[in-house]
Order: sequence, then structure tokens, then C-alpha cells
Amino acid sequence: MTVEITKPGKDFQHGTVAAGDYTLDYAAAGPSDADVTIVSFPGSAGLEMSTAKDQLATKYRVVEINPPGWGGRGELTQKMTMGEIAAILSDAADQLIAGRYVLIGTSMGGINAIHAAAAAPERVQGIILEGSMAPALPDDLWFPEPPKVDPDAAPAEGYPLPPVNPKKPWADEDFIREQMANRARMFPWVELDMLPEDALAAVAANGTPVLALLGESDEIMKPDQQGSFAKYLPGSEFHIVPGGSHDIQNTAPEEFVALVETFVAEG
Repeated sequence: MTVEITKPGKDFQHGTVAAGDYTLDYAAAGPSDADVTIVSFPGSAGLEMSTAKDQLATKYRVVEINPPGWGGRGELTQKMTMGEIAAILSDAADQLIAGRYVLIGTSMGGINAIHAAAAAPERVQGIILEGSMAPALPDDLWFPEPPKVDPDAAPAEGYPLPPVNPKKPWADEDFIREQMANRARMFPWVELDMLPEDALAAVAANGTPVLALLGESDEIMKPDQQGSFAKYLPGSEFHIVPGGSHDIQNTAPEEFVALVETFVAEG
């Protein structure tokens, strides 16, 4: 008997938007007249649908924007800072969305979200950081010294392939291998800064609400990161999400959605 595996994202419409010198992919779903719009900046694998975004799109307008050079895009020819990437993503968001929005920053996308919120507090009404790579000190990571990735090598030579998670059966070995290959092509062009102190200080000074979520089984970030949030974003709300891995949206979607809905309602 063959069991059909349903991937998330079936109700999302895909398109492109010109921002900076790039053409960015995006995916959008949810009521166009929703009271709240959520903009998602993805992690290093690039644009990726999730069970949680499917659920959020039944109530909110949800738009995920792929950064230049991420998710298999090969446009990058020079190093870019996370602040520069965030400015391009914000430009795209301004074109796609009228009014204010809540930002979700996933993993490396959390750094982009912090920069974007710092630069445009009048547009960003709150930040949700999911397994965010910032603010983070070396002791906040399980692997403080990530392996060097050779963009010309086979993807498995840089990082070991993670196991298939039973909560996301569509993410089989081929899916994961493609994600790792996309990351390997992107990493050499991005200047990763896991402690953007100026941007963090601006977010704190602006009083932008911040919800920080970390899966209890996160493979990259340690629970110790709560101390970094307390230091650099002292007004933030920090939660360890039961059952969640680094990808909380797919491994603990109900808990993720409930926390987001409460955060939005209180904002």
C-alpha cells in the first residue's frame, strides 16, 4: 500500500519581485484583507513551506520572501552582509505589503529580521525569532566552529546530512541533499554575524516586541541562548518549545502557531 505524503504549502501562490539588483522569489497565502500580515524571512535553505505557515495563513496574510542567492538561486557574485540582505528583503516587503507587519526570522533569517526591524521600526510591529542564529555567543551553539564548506565539493562533504524527521516525511534524503547543496553554494557569499550589536541595540531601544522560540531538541542552538536574549534583547519573551527541533514550524506546528497567535494578539 502506497501512502501519499502531502507537502505543506499547497495554498501558497508563488511569484517574483524585483528588489535591489535582484529578482526575489516569494510565496503568499491567506486573506488579502487580514488584519495582520506576517512576513517570513527563511533560514539558510531558502524559501520553504511549513505546516505552521499553512495554519497561520487560515487567519493571517503570510508572505515568505527568499533572500538573493538563497534556496538554489545563484545570483551572488560578491560578499553580502546580513544587513545588506535585510535591506533587500525589506524593499521587497515594502512592495508586496501595505502597512505594518510582523516578522518571522528563522535560523539565519533571524539575523535578517533583526536588521530589518532595526532599520524600519515604523513598518515592523514585532519580531518572532525561530531558532534564531542571533543574538548568539559561541557557547550558545552546539558546534561553535562550523565545518568549512567547499562550494565546489559534493554537498555531503561539508556538513553531514541530518536524518529524515518522521514529523516531516516529505523531507526525504533527496530533499535534504538538495537543501545542503543550496547552502553550500550560498555560504561563501554571506558574511554571517551572529551578534549584530548595533541592530540589537536599536531593536531594544525602539521597544519592538520580540518573541524568541527555541525547540527543546534544537540541533544547532543550545537553551543557554536564553542568556544572550536576556542580555541583548532584555524585553524579549523566550520560550523552549516542547517537541520542537531547529525547524519548529514543522516539528511542533501547533505549539508554534499558538505562541505566534498569542504574541500577535498582545501586540
